[in-house]
Amino acid sequence: MVIIPYSTALRLSKPPIVTYSMTLLCMLIFAAQVSSNLTESLLYYPETWNPLKMLTSSLAHGNLFHLMGNMIFYLAFAPALEVLIGNKLKYVWIMVVISFAVSIAYSISTLVSSVPPWPSLGFSGVVTGMIGLSAYLMPNARIKVFWWYIVMWKTFYVPAWILAVIYIGLDSWTMVSADDYGGINVVAHVAGGITGYLYGHFFLKERKEEVQDELAHEIKTMQIRQQGGLIRSQAYEYKEKMDERDSHKQEAQAYEKFMGKIYQMTSTHRDSEAVGLLLDKYNLETEIYELEQLFERMQEWGPSRSLLCIGRLIIHKLDTELRDGKAIVYIDKCQKISPQFLLGDLSRVLHYAELALQAGRFEVTRNLTVDAEKRYVNLVNIEQCNHLYEKSAR
Repeated sequence: MVIIPYSTALRLSKPPIVTYSMTLLCMLIFAAQVSSNLTESLLYYPETWNPLKMLTSSLAHGNLFHLMGNMIFYLAFAPALEVLIGNKLKYVWIMVVISFAVSIAYSISTLVSSVPPWPSLGFSGVVTGMIGLSAYLMPNARIKVFWWYIVMWKTFYVPAWILAVIYIGLDSWTMVSADDYGGINVVAHVAGGITGYLYGHFFLKERKEEVQDELAHEIKTMQIRQQGGLIRSQAYEYKEKMDERDSHKQEAQAYEKFMGKIYQMTSTHRDSEAVGLLLDKYNLETEIYELEQLFERMQEWGPSRSLLCIGRLIIHKLDTELRDGKAIVYIDKCQKISPQFLLGDLSRVLHYAELALQAGRFEVTRNLTVDAEKRYVNLVNIEQCNHLYEKSAR
């Protein structure tokens, strides 16, 4: 009976260039091995602890079937992992770490074993590392598997974590129960699987959280598609919902990126740049609740000229909507940030100073009318300002 996984049932958002390049590199190296006496120089001898040979031996193979088997398993898991990790250098680094880990584990095993050490070669340690990493990063992703027994065959889907348990578990059992591994470096297999899983657990936890919603939606979409006719309408409806959800997620990510840029500018006193960006995005056409949410978000960062600019925009919009009471609330908020706060429209100073006085918001009136001659020159009725100031100060 033969069970061979050969692809992950996920749509890839971009081509897994590194995975394909690694596959091609292994094929080219094998071709060089066949055409020359290159193999000996690539082998890793466990007693040498040679770091360079730890890498070169991973890329070499003993024969064509050895190469084909490793590449089929590698291409079943690795393309989706490369896309999920989202960083080519990090992905390559993971394979390098696994290569070192399996060779070091093999060297250690030869020190405690009575079995003569044999030179090692092959990509299988890295492949089981990808399987272990799949069990952590995309445990519920369905792997397409080919099953063959004598004259019967079938394809079906198995979650990645189950395949990891089967393959790494069987090798672990062989490692502890068998005296002869039949020329297979099961120590490298087990060490690779454990290293892949642990690397994900300790270094990719944040990335897993970032992609888990998107991954879950994609897994569900592919399951519906694989159910066949059930329901094209259901699949279409689900896809529409997922597309809408993905669109909202992208908008949220873009908004967070924008706010991160604003925060960086305000925290480094580059308020002129921040105000320019804010006014490009927000204006009098913006819904008032959006401006209020923005004000509250920026208020958490502390006082800034950018925050006062948004305050003026809110007050002006409330003024045009004749929502005087709410406008006074925001005037008060801005005055708490800066007592010398000026309205964007100075012609409304006396209007709001009188309304605040009538509402018993004496501090708002005082802050609006204090030092009127110096602050407003001839743009506001100075005599009326002074009169309101005196009344609010009693």
